[in-house]
Amino acid sequence: MKRLLLLFTFVLLFASCDLVNSLSGNDEDNAVKLYPILVDGDWGYINQQGEIILEPQFQNADDFHDGLAAVRESWGWKYINSKGEIKIEGNFNNIRRFSGGKAAVQFDGRWGYINQSGNFVINPKFRNASRFSDGRAFVRSIDYSNYFYIDESGNRIESVDLPDNMDYVEQNEFRDGRAMVRDDDLYGYIDKSGNTIVEFKYAEARPFSNQLAAVRISNRWGFIGNNGNVSISPQFISVGDFGNGLAPARSSSNAFGYINKSGEFVISEQFQEAGTFAEERAPVMVNNKWTFIDKSGNQITTPKFDEVEPFYNGLARVTIYVPVEDEIEENYGYINKSGDYVWFPTR
Repeated sequence: MKRLLLLFTFVLLFASCDLVNSLSGNDEDNAVKLYPILVDGDWGYINQQGEIILEPQFQNADDFHDGLAAVRESWGWKYINSKGEIKIEGNFNNIRRFSGGKAAVQFDGRWGYINQSGNFVINPKFRNASRFSDGRAFVRSIDYSNYFYIDESGNRIESVDLPDNMDYVEQNEFRDGRAMVRDDDLYGYIDKSGNTIVEFKYAEARPFSNQLAAVRISNRWGFIGNNGNVSISPQFISVGDFGNGLAPARSSSNAFGYINKSGEFVISEQFQEAGTFAEERAPVMVNNKWTFIDKSGNQITTPKFDEVEPFYNGLARVTIYVPVEDEIEENYGYINKSGDYVWFPTR
């Protein structure tokens, strides 16, 4: 039950943040390199060396983005700076992380956007709202009728060939100047002006990453470039996103390897599961446990983690399941790029 309660708390904060949507990398924030830890049920922050910088005192805590981190204290959501000072405190039902100087917050059941001073720059008028990427954000109308993109002023992005009523897509952020859009259960891609760059014709697809996007053609996956032309022919049973020039894929077995942008396997098919490279490391599963590999395919630790998150500003958060009576408790720790613990898993 404890594990379920903790997971539910995280879902509330991170449901649309795409934090670990498929173990893919996130945007780096080089300004504040502090990492949330859980000690005896309270959250605090450590630095890259594993030293506690902000004492555990919060009910929940997120990574720092744009110099601020979302935390929960006294059953309310707030934003703190690297000194632990509360910079934004409002009567918000829910909040999301900052991106591009703005953060989506829910006030009185409606979502809008605030700046880093805590002032609304886009009034709360949406039923749901994602974070900004490339100056665009994916929102849902207050009457639930449709989804659409807005610019930084809150104006709807419209184009003659943009569907009036797009389907919901979880991975809706702009990447490489393109966003993946679904209409009538078919995927295509638009640019920031709302122009359709790749027509809606794919039954399955993934967002752009490293200038390539995975699409399923018939019963095989391949990759297209920014202009929609096929760059890697459809030949794979399953694929993930490109990161650091490599993408997980499986071609002829139940195991994953990694291909380069020519579609050639440079790391052989050998992993049960495989995630996207971020900061020169990728999560892989071997014998039902997770570890990380480098770009040569070398494991940086033995497979021993029950869950992992991508490397972010030099560290990766890892989870160990610990049986306690009839429950399974999750202990969270951090490793560096050499695979060494900088914070041994705690809870």
